[in-house]
Formats: sequence, structure tokens, C-alpha cells
Amino acid sequence: MDSNKVFKSLYIFAFCILLLAAENIFPQTEPDSVNKYNRINKIYRSLEYPTTAFDDFKQTWVVTDPIFVREIYNRFIVKNALRLEGSKPTLEELREKSKDIYQGKVFIELRRRYYDDEIELLRFFSESKLSSLDSSDYFFDPTEDFVFIRDILGKPLYEDLKKQFYALNDLTKSDYDSKYAYGFDIYMHFLEPELMFWNVTTDNKNKFLVSLIGRWGNDLLCIPGWYYPSYIAGVKVTYIDYLINNRPNNSYILEVGTGLAARQPLLGLDNDDIGKRLYHSGSNLYFKAFGNPLRLIDESLKDFEIRLEGLISLNRFKVGDVGVDYLTKFNTVRNSFLLFVKKKELLSFSDVGSLSAGLGLGSFDVYYYLLDPDLTQLKDLKAGSKGAFKNAVFAEVGVNGEGGLLQYNASTIINYNFTESYGYVGLKMFFMLTNSIGFDFRYFTSYRTSTKALPVYRNENYLVFSPVIRINY
Repeated sequence: MDSNKVFKSLYIFAFCILLLAAENIFPQTEPDSVNKYNRINKIYRSLEYPTTAFDDFKQTWVVTDPIFVREIYNRFIVKNALRLEGSKPTLEELREKSKDIYQGKVFIELRRRYYDDEIELLRFFSESKLSSLDSSDYFFDPTEDFVFIRDILGKPLYEDLKKQFYALNDLTKSDYDSKYAYGFDIYMHFLEPELMFWNVTTDNKNKFLVSLIGRWGNDLLCIPGWYYPSYIAGVKVTYIDYLINNRPNNSYILEVGTGLAARQPLLGLDNDDIGKRLYHSGSNLYFKAFGNPLRLIDESLKDFEIRLEGLISLNRFKVGDVGVDYLTKFNTVRNSFLLFVKKKELLSFSDVGSLSAGLGLGSFDVYYYLLDPDLTQLKDLKAGSKGAFKNAVFAEVGVNGEGGLLQYNASTIINYNFTESYGYVGLKMFFMLTNSIGFDFRYFTSYRTSTKALPVYRNENYLVFSPVIRINY
């Protein structure tokens, strides 16, 4: 025999026994029949497994077919089952509310039970609340029992409601799970790809992750990927203290790598502007350390994240190593450093996301070389001069969200190079759908605080972008 039928038979039998017992529990001499009904109703409700915590996941829809709404409304009138604030409506109230029914201004909300396909709620509501579905706007009191609903409508009509053979709007909440997994992670992004290939948990709460990484460009110094002469390839080690809802609560990151020559596209450059291209001129070492060590001093400082990053050149290429076989001059960035402190979750905007802000100081050097194919060594055209390092301050303000369907990060960077009296304003837009596919867009435009022109190696505007695909499990 079907287990569901057995369960329903036992369910009805138990209810009948309780109704018979109620005659003794609540004697006929009790003056308040309403209290008697309420107590019996409580006994009936206790028979059903409560699923209130899952109300937002239950299938919900609205009947919009005016003829079908009239038919259901008529069944409630025939059965004398309509109630207003617990009492039977008067004839005048029925006549007044029926006018809205005739004009098609009333709809019916239906909600299915969580663990089977029975309808646990039916309520009439007016057209003005269709978009908001304000639960306080009951055209009549809601009916919240499938046995009662089926008895009022009759089994054929009730089954039609379950099958949804009519005009309706489905309002069921869609659940999108974008939780991070730590088994395998491949992040395909032109500017910052990553392949996480090894992980381990040592005490059932923390995690160590090891990844191969690529890094192209430096946004805080406003030399974004495509325009940066070195493409970093390296290794990333991540330590996660513990997870909350599969997301790191506290984490520390160390990245180490080396730069490879990157041939930047000449997007937006005329033939006379070739000098703006920066060249890779030597082997170098890249490092980055990130985390929130201030929480070790005081737990109230746990939301402050510190980022220390640098690129150090270890040697200088010979002429034959540059890959250019004609007489030319070029600029190159050989070393860079930055320190950035960010306060995450400065403000929270409920379901929208959170606001973060940070300040930093950075520096990078620019050398100007002569490349002569007849010589062995590059010639430093500014040898002995001071001021190779360009120093800048910068700030970044952003909003990010990690909702189930959409993950995003939008931020603005303001950078000012006080060595050469110019700066950049940057806009960064990043979004992903269900943590699997997305797009990254970054744009920087310059401004000057003096009459001097931008340095020859600088562009007025920078634009970079990349599609993003992630495989995470």
C-alpha cells in the first residue's frame, strides 16, 4: 500500500479521535463557543508538521483568470466559508466586495505545502496589492487548511488548482546557491587568472589553499593590465582561519612570482605615441601579503585589511634579451611598492551589499633606456639623475555584494602622483552570475594640477576589460 495513503488514513483517524475527545474536554455548557473552536483548532494544527521556517521556499502563485476567480469565490459563498476578521460578512459587505470581483480587481494567492503538493493557503486580495502582495491586505480572511479548502471547492476544482490549468503568475522564490567550494577552483580571467589545485584542513575549521596565479597590471598605481610591461606568474598560498556560510571569516594571503615580458596592445595609440609603451627590462621578483593582522592586537580592528605589494628587479637585460633589433629608446618600470589599508563593511545596505573604503601609498620607478643593436648593454639615458621613483597617494571606495544570483564589486579609485603633479580617477565594475560567469571592466582617466603635460610614458586614458569564467566545486 502507498505509504502516503497510509499516512493520510492515520492522520484522519487521529483527528477523529481528537474531535471525540474534545467533546469531553470542552463540555457543552461552555458559554464561549469561539474559545471552544479555537482550542479544537489548536489540536488540529498540532497534527501537522510545522514548516514555517520554509515559507519563503514554498511554491506560491496568483490566480489571475477572472472567470476562475469568480468560480472559486462563488464556491466560498455557497459553503458560507468567507470570513472578515474571524466573523461572517454581512450581506451588505458581500455585495460591496462582489463589485470588485465583477470588475476583475481581485486575485487569489495560493501556496503549496513544503513536503507535498497540497494547497495550504488560499486568500483573496485586491488588485492594488498585486505587486507588493502585502499580507495584511486580506480581501477576506485567508483559508489555511487544505482539507477545508478542498471541502469548500470540491475535489475536481481543487485538483485543477493544484494542476494550474488557468492564467496565473508564479511568485515562487528562486534559490541561487553561490557558496564557494574548496575542492577545486579555476578562475579564468585575462588580468588575474588563478588555479587552486591543493587544499588541506588541519583542525576541522581552518584551511590552507595553494594556487597557481597570473597578475597583469596594478590598478592602485593606475597602470592597469594591457599597459603593464610584466605579466606575473607565481604561486599563491591562502590561510583561512574558519568559514562562515562557506566564506572566509579571516584569511591571510601570500603571493610570490616572477615577471614575464608582456607585449601590450597599442589600443588608442598613434604611430607617434609608441613611446608610451612600457618595456620589460629584467628579471624580477613579485610578492604580495594580505590579511587582517590588526585583529591580533584588538578584535575591534578585525575589519581592517592590510595589503603590502611589491616588484623588485633582480638584473637588467642585455640588448639581445629585449627582443628589439632596431635602434630605439624606451621607458621601463623596474620596481614598485605599495601599502594599502582598507576598512571592509564600513556600512551595510541590507541585501544590496556593503560599503568599503581604503587609503594607500605607492611608488614606482621609471627608467629611460637607449637600445642600440650594435651595443651589448642598454644605455641609461638618465644615469646619475635623481627622481627615478614616482610617489603617489590613492584612495578607493567601493560597494560589493555576494547575493545568491549576482556577485558584484563596483569601486572608484582616486590616485595622485605628487612627484609629477598629476593623477587618475578610475572606475572599476565587476559582476558574476551565480559565481560562474561574468565580466570585469576598468577605466582610468587623467587629471593634472599643473601646466605640465603628462609624462611621455603615460596615457590620457586607460581601458581594460576581461570576460570571467569560474569553475568551482
